[in-house]
Amino acid sequence: MAEEKKKSMTEQKKESILQKLWLTYYNDTLYDKGLITETQRNKMRVMIKNRESSAER
Repeated sequence: MAEEKKKSMTEQKKESILQKLWLTYYNDTLYDKGLITETQRNKMRVMIKNRESSAER
């Protein structure tokens, strides 16, 4: 049972990392295409980072 929980936590960590990567990719793409400003991109970066770190707790 403890092994299943540990595996579950590993899967959650993987999911969190993948979500962060995709969100960062989309954020940077929007900026590169001129759809959002640098300020908006930077604010979103902070939100993505905070989302990821709070999900790990």
